[in-house]
Amino acid sequence: MPVPVRTYATSRPRQLPWLALLVLLAAAPFFARASGSAVRIPLDSLGYEPQSPQFLVSGSSMLTVNYVDNQHLLFTFAVHRLMERIPNDPPDDEDRTVEAVLVELPSGRVLARTDWRFHDNGQYLWSLGHGRFLLRTRDTLTTFAPLANLASGQPFRQQDFLTTNRQIGVVLLSPGADLLILETAERTPPVPAAPAPLFGPTPKPAPQPIGKPGDPDPVALSFYRLALPGTGDMVEADLAGIAHATHFGDLAAMSAGHLAVVDEGQQQWGFDFHPFNGKVKELAPFASTCDPTPRFVSSSEFIAFGCHTGDSPQVLGGFNLRGDEMWEQNLFGDYVATSLTFAPESGRFALGRVMGDVPVANLEQGSGAGLTGQNVVVYQIESGKQVFHVDCSPVARAGQNFALSPDGMGLAVVRENALEIFPLPPLSKKDQDDVKEARALIPKDDALPIDFAEPSPESAAAGPAPSEPAPAAQPEVPKVQQATSVPVTAPAATQPAVSTTAEGDAQPEQPRKRPTLYTLPGEQTPGGEGDGTK
Repeated sequence: MPVPVRTYATSRPRQLPWLALLVLLAAAPFFARASGSAVRIPLDSLGYEPQSPQFLVSGSSMLTVNYVDNQHLLFTFAVHRLMERIPNDPPDDEDRTVEAVLVELPSGRVLARTDWRFHDNGQYLWSLGHGRFLLRTRDTLTTFAPLANLASGQPFRQQDFLTTNRQIGVVLLSPGADLLILETAERTPPVPAAPAPLFGPTPKPAPQPIGKPGDPDPVALSFYRLALPGTGDMVEADLAGIAHATHFGDLAAMSAGHLAVVDEGQQQWGFDFHPFNGKVKELAPFASTCDPTPRFVSSSEFIAFGCHTGDSPQVLGGFNLRGDEMWEQNLFGDYVATSLTFAPESGRFALGRVMGDVPVANLEQGSGAGLTGQNVVVYQIESGKQVFHVDCSPVARAGQNFALSPDGMGLAVVRENALEIFPLPPLSKKDQDDVKEARALIPKDDALPIDFAEPSPESAAAGPAPSEPAPAAQPEVPKVQQATSVPVTAPAATQPAVSTTAEGDAQPEQPRKRPTLYTLPGEQTPGGEGDGTK
């Protein structure tokens, strides 16, 4: 069971086994208790149909739970339905039906429901906050606001948002949903499947190529700043920049800037915050035997996964944009497929991990062998205090089976054939002060164009970049400065990763190695699951 240990960026005491043992024995209780009894809504009362364990453990998006506001949930799940045949349906489509249910809390009363048809098993739903959601159907994105339109009798009415003739590979949202990063590649014909042998195992399908053969940067990253005006159902998007990459990736970014990881040698790492409107700021250092993976959890704070020994991320640190390492603690047990949900209003985030009893390399095979469960821990961002702990069931490798309420006072979890809503402890006076201090650190966003780096030789030789889609609701896209080649890595744990071409700031004594925006080849991607589509 993890125990928070306070450390500081300017002083990193030597890790002693006997000292760690004393901390383990002295720290009690480990978790705060909930402030009341949980609300339990049986899944069968919502029309839920049991999901295939094979799809759940392989990473397919089969069910989701999201808060619409503090008193309403949106629960979605795959259902078995007869589907109308679509003429000229692409041969690689995997059509399915998903049902969406709007649920009132705490009564569990169903206020509205609808069906959607999707064409793959990737992620289809993202919460934009303030009661609005982003929905993906193949390569088209729409938005809807179920509560805002409930009185009209069309709670799931969709607004056009964006469509493209390219393949959407990744959809990334910042914790405050102020920045959307859409990663796309040119569509390529599916690789023909190898014939199944009469005897023996069926061979794995060949990997799907990304973009045109020979294109060094086939992935286009389109950056959209988002705004949610008023209390209706509209979502405004401004195209702020375009970059190009070698692979799909998972970038730690928000509307005001992004994080880069700098290798300073001797297993020491630095975090640089690159604002889109000012000078690069060097943040707290981090000691790790593996490449750390940062993730924003609010508009001024981030966490980082790292290692104290070996290359398995078993250390979690909390940082802010002032340059402090606020806390650091150990993560126990082998795990894979992490996912995050945020409640910046209360300074909280929830981390879910799929656990196993075999080496991580075996867990990442996606067969489900060796998986023992999925746990969720709610953290107070500024202190690292662990507010609540619970297990999910069934195990969903793609995440999205738990959610924090917007005010951070409730946690909804799919567990034991029910939706369970746990009340969380209120904020202490110290927590409230910490949240105010964190808000004061939020960098100013001047809505300047997002520009990453100078062109790489490979990109310059490749010729002009392909055109990018604009939001359907805004036919005239403002002219933006086009960013250049940024070699990046893959999301989740399935794609290789590469570092950026931009050079970091140099130290007086020793030049810093180039920063890394994405995770490295073969590395787990803590906190990255649930953000991308494949």
